[in-house]
Amino acid sequence: MNILILTCNTGGGHNAASAALRRELESRGHACTVADALSFGPKHFSEAVSHLHTIAYRYFPKIYGAGYRKKEKRVLGEDETSFEYKMNAICVPRLYQYLRKGRFDAVATPHVFPAEMLTRLCRKYGRTKPFYFIATDYTCSPCVDEITPDYWVIPDRRLIPEFTERDIPEERLLPLGIPTAPAMATHMEKTIARRLLHLPQQGEMILVMSGSIGCGPMTRLALKLLNRLPKDAYVVVICGKNKGDLKELQRYAKWRSRLYPVGFTDRMDLYYSAADVAVGKPGGLSCTELAQKGVPAVLMLTVPGCESRNLEFFTRYGMALGTDSVRDTVLAVRRLLNDPPMCARMTAAQRSIPRGAVAAIADLIEQGAPAPQKEENR
Repeated sequence: MNILILTCNTGGGHNAASAALRRELESRGHACTVADALSFGPKHFSEAVSHLHTIAYRYFPKIYGAGYRKKEKRVLGEDETSFEYKMNAICVPRLYQYLRKGRFDAVATPHVFPAEMLTRLCRKYGRTKPFYFIATDYTCSPCVDEITPDYWVIPDRRLIPEFTERDIPEERLLPLGIPTAPAMATHMEKTIARRLLHLPQQGEMILVMSGSIGCGPMTRLALKLLNRLPKDAYVVVICGKNKGDLKELQRYAKWRSRLYPVGFTDRMDLYYSAADVAVGKPGGLSCTELAQKGVPAVLMLTVPGCESRNLEFFTRYGMALGTDSVRDTVLAVRRLLNDPPMCARMTAAQRSIPRGAVAAIADLIEQGAPAPQKEENR
């Protein structure tokens, strides 16, 4: 098979899910291409959208969250479409030509923007190939109810009612999970992981993550943790692509021996295995990775929006503690370190998250979708 995966650069989780699915499909002998869907728009369209998203996400989280909540409450009329749908339609003509030349057998996407493009394409030109949408947040995000894939792959069966309430047919909902790298499903002893990362063997390790973009008061949180935790505990901070935070933390690390700043890394599986407690923003992919690795977690809400829903889902089912301030986060970390039974209950609850999602999605693509149906123009 020849398979296209459409993603876009508005956060690292979508790209990581795409990469995991690509590796699985290629390991089965299929040809697989990952493309930035926004690149089919006008010149610099992808860079502009991604840049604006990063600025809003990193520097104006309250405004970002307010916009998200407004979109959640949106109710469209029968013949209406969202602003995002209209914006993404600009990419459809070039995407259609690319699909024709590429002779792809199926298309999958872990982001709603490409899914909107494919929906518009199907309505304008007719559906010819199976199309799969993979939700990477633990909620039915805005605009997901106006796309028309053959199947919606969702993170968990407990979310089915939320999707069906938005008039998405239950028979097209598949709770297979969020695709992650194979290393996230493997167990590694803490001592081995720390040795491979050149970290101290003794003491409790707190892993602090700011996401691929690098958001939140990471420096203040790391310093507060060092001041309030046992003397042999140490803090590893993953700064993602936030070079400003990395440089600031590196300056502090020169005289704070228990502080370990790290930039963007492809060794997250080792850091999860090495940690006693993880603190992170509640991105859909990172929450899934934490659950797969079985790490007691504190989810600190720094950017309201879809991550608010991820936090609500994980705290509702006892898979993490949720906070929204540095002070409460420090208290929550101390609580977990001092309560091993709570940590055991939390990691047991995390095992309810679907495993093997990437293989299950690859199986779905190999089996194919129902016969194409003609879409109405819109």
